[in-house]
Amino acid sequence: MFRWLPRETYKKEDLLRLAKIMIQKETVVFVGDEDFPEDVRLSAEYEPPTEGPNVAAPFPRPKPDTGKLFDTVFGESEPEDENPVIPAGYTYFGQFIDHDLTFDPNSSLQKLNDPEALEDFRTPRFDLDSLYGRGPDDQPYLYQDAPDHGGGIRFRLGRTSSNQDRPGELQRNADGRALIGDPRNDENAIICQLQAVFLNFHNKVIDALESARPQFRNDHHACFLEAQRIVRWHYQYIVLNDYLRRVVGEKTWRTVFQGSGNARPHPHLKFYLPKHGRSYMPVEFSVAAFRFGHSMVRPSYALRPGDRNVGGDRDKAFVDQMFNRIPLFFRLDKNEGGSAGTSAATSTETGAEHVRDLHGFGPLPDDWEIDWNMFFAEAALPTMHADGGDELQVVGQGEGHFTQPGYRIDTKLVDPLALLPPSVAKSGNAPDGIPVLAYRNLLRGSQFELPSGQSVARALEAEVMTEEKLWGDVEDAVLADPNRNPFAYRAPLWYYILKEAETLNTINDPGPLRDSLGGHCLGVVGGRIVAEVIVGIALNDHSSYLYQDVNWTPASEAARSGFAPKVPITDMYSLIHWTTDGAMTFRLDDASGATAAQL
Repeated sequence: MFRWLPRETYKKEDLLRLAKIMIQKETVVFVGDEDFPEDVRLSAEYEPPTEGPNVAAPFPRPKPDTGKLFDTVFGESEPEDENPVIPAGYTYFGQFIDHDLTFDPNSSLQKLNDPEALEDFRTPRFDLDSLYGRGPDDQPYLYQDAPDHGGGIRFRLGRTSSNQDRPGELQRNADGRALIGDPRNDENAIICQLQAVFLNFHNKVIDALESARPQFRNDHHACFLEAQRIVRWHYQYIVLNDYLRRVVGEKTWRTVFQGSGNARPHPHLKFYLPKHGRSYMPVEFSVAAFRFGHSMVRPSYALRPGDRNVGGDRDKAFVDQMFNRIPLFFRLDKNEGGSAGTSAATSTETGAEHVRDLHGFGPLPDDWEIDWNMFFAEAALPTMHADGGDELQVVGQGEGHFTQPGYRIDTKLVDPLALLPPSVAKSGNAPDGIPVLAYRNLLRGSQFELPSGQSVARALEAEVMTEEKLWGDVEDAVLADPNRNPFAYRAPLWYYILKEAETLNTINDPGPLRDSLGGHCLGVVGGRIVAEVIVGIALNDHSSYLYQDVNWTPASEAARSGFAPKVPITDMYSLIHWTTDGAMTFRLDDASGATAAQL
C-alpha cells in the first residue's frame, strides 16, 4: 500500500523502551493488590447481592472488617479512559472481523520477517469462512445432519451438562476445545459468544426462509446457500455501515465509502489499488493500523447486569456492575502465595473464592451467558457538523443497565493486555521471551520494515504531527528529549496511529470529567488506511453485495428472498435483537431449559 515510502527499522532495546511507556500501570490486575484508590472507592451505601448467581461471581466481596474492596480491577481511571461513543462490543466485533480476514500459519517472527513474502492464507474477503469453514461437505462436524425431508443445513451449537441445547455456547470436543471454523474465535469468553451469535443468526435465517419460501423445505442445499448469502451480506453491511463508520469517524467514512450527499455507496480509493482486481492484505493494515483495537480493550467486563433493580439510574447501574465484572486476565501477586504471572483462570484459589478470568479455550461457566445489552447499544451513529467535523453520539443506557463503553483509542494499553500472563503468551512464543503486547506489535512493524507514521501522513497529504505532540507528554527522559529520542521524526506507524487518535481527535465529551479528551475514533492516517482496505476488500469481492448490487440494503432483501424482519438488520444491536427475539441473551431458563430467544 505504501511500499514505495522509506522503510524503517529500529533497535529492540528502543522498542522495549517505547513499549514500557504504553502500559497503563493503574490498571494492573493482581490478586492481593493495594486497597481501592480514594477517587474510585465505592459508596458505603452500596450492599452487594447476597443471593442469586452473582454471589459466586469471581470478584471477591468487600473485606468484612473494613468495608473496602480488595483483589479488584476497578482502579482504572474511569470515566477518563472510557470512550463514550463506541460500546465495548465493537472491540470484539473488530477482533471477529480480523479473524475473518486474516489467517497466517507462519505468523512467528522467527519464521517470517520478509514483508514482501507476507501472504494471507485466508481469503481476504468478508465471507465468514471463520464461521462456515470449508462448508458442510468438507467439515460436516460443524453442521447438523441435513433433515431427511429437506430444509436448510444448520450449525451445531453447544450443550449443557444435562445434554440440553445451549445456543449461547459453542459445540466442543472432549477436551473442551470449540469445534468451529476458526479456533481463534474461542480465545476469550466474549468472542466465543459472538461466534455463537452468528451461528444462531444463520440458523434463524434458515427458519425464516423455510417459512417464507416453502420450496426451500425440499432443497436443503439451495436453502443453505441462500441463507449463507443473506448472512454474509448483512454482516458486510454492518462492517461497512456500522463498525467502520464508528471507528474511522464520519468524515473519513464519507470520504472513502459513502461520498458527500450520496444515498448509496460511492467508494473512492486512492491508495488501496489491487492488481488485476485481486484483493490483498497490506502490511500497513495488518501489522499496524488494524491493531488499534488493542487500545480499546477494558481490563474487565460485566457479562450481564447486576441483581438489583436499579431502573434507569446510570450511577446505581454502574456500581452494581462493578460487583459483576470479570477480569480479562488474572495474575497472582507474588506476595500473595503465587508466582507473578501465574494465571488464576486454572486452579488458583484466594481465600474461599475461586478466581476466574475471561481467557477462553474451554467451556463457559453455566452463568456466563452474555446479556448483549451490556456490549451493544441501540444508539445513533455519528453525524457531521456543518463544518465537516464529527458529531458523536454517546453510548446509550437501558432499563436496569448501561452499555459498557470501550476504552479510548490511545497509546495506553491496559495492563492485563499489555503484559500478557504465561497462560496467554508462552515465553517460548514471545519475541525475546518478553510477553509485552506493545513490544510484540512494535517489533513486528520493525521486522516488516513499515514506513514511519510521518511518511504515511505526508503521502496522505495529512497534517504531520509535531514532535511535541508525539513525545511531549511521555514519562521517559530519553523519549522526551528530541536530541536523544531514537524515534525522532520517524515514529513507528502503529504508535503514530494511536497517538494521532489520542491527540488530534479531541472532541469535548459530555460531563465535567471528560472535557477535551480524544481517542473517540481513528485520526486521518489510521482512519484512511483502515477505511480504504476494508472498503477495497469488499469492493473487489465478486460475491459481496457491494460488487453484485451496490443498491442493496437490508430493507430491500425482502423483495429478493422473502427474508423480511420487522425491523431491518443494519447494525450489531439489531442483528442480536432479531436473533434472540428481543431478549438480547441466550441464557437458559432455570426452570425449563428453554432459552430466552425461544420463549
